[in-house]
Amino acid sequence: MRTVEVTDALQEYMDSLVLPRDKVLARMEEEAHREGIPIVDEQEGTLLSLLVRIAGGKRVLELGTATGYSGIWLLRGTDGGTLTTYEVDKERARRARANFSDAGLGDRALVLEEDAVKGLEKLDARFDVCFIDLLNSFPSEDVVRTVFGLCMEHLDAGALLLADNALRQGEVVQPKNQQARNVRRYNELVANDRRLEGVVVPIRDGLSIARVRD
Repeated sequence: MRTVEVTDALQEYMDSLVLPRDKVLARMEEEAHREGIPIVDEQEGTLLSLLVRIAGGKRVLELGTATGYSGIWLLRGTDGGTLTTYEVDKERARRARANFSDAGLGDRALVLEEDAVKGLEKLDARFDVCFIDLLNSFPSEDVVRTVFGLCMEHLDAGALLLADNALRQGEVVQPKNQQARNVRRYNELVANDRRLEGVVVPIRDGLSIARVRD
C-alpha cells in the first residue's frame, strides 16, 4: 500500500480534528513558534496524553522540559498523577514552573534544574512512563546508550518508553552527522532489546513508542 504524503493541506485537515487547546497551551504554542522553542505541537501532544491515559500511567519521567508544553500534555493524561522533569536551562525551567502553575498542575510537576544524565544516575524512583525529548541534544552514541539503560532501570513492567525526534527529519536512513547517528542508535537499542515491544510512528519528526514487556 502506498504511503500517504502529508501535504500542507492534509496537515491542516488533521490539525482541524484535534480538540481546541485551552488558553495556556495556545499561548505556549504561540510563544514557542515566535521564539523558536522546540515543542511537540498539538498532534503529538494529544497522542502523548492518550498513550499515558491508555497505559494508566501515574508517574511520569521527562528528559527535557523546555517550557513545559509536553509536560502538560503528559500530566493531563495521568488523571491526577505526577511528573518529574529535567531542564538544564534555568530560564526555561522558571518558565516551565510558571506554565505548570497556570495550567493548574504546579503541585504535580517537579522541575529539576540539572543535567538529565547526571540526575538519572542518582534518581531513586519508579515510573510508569518515560518521555525522552533530548535525542537531538546528546553529544554521543555512548551517552544515548547510557540514558537508555538508566531509563530502563526506572521503568516497571507495562511501562512506556517514549522518545521524540525518532526520525530526525529522515536523516536516520543515512546519518551524516552526530545527532542523526545518535537517533539511529537509540532506535536500534529499542528495537534490539527483548524487554521491549515498540514502533516508530511518523508523526511530526517521529515518535518512538515502546512498552516494557510483562
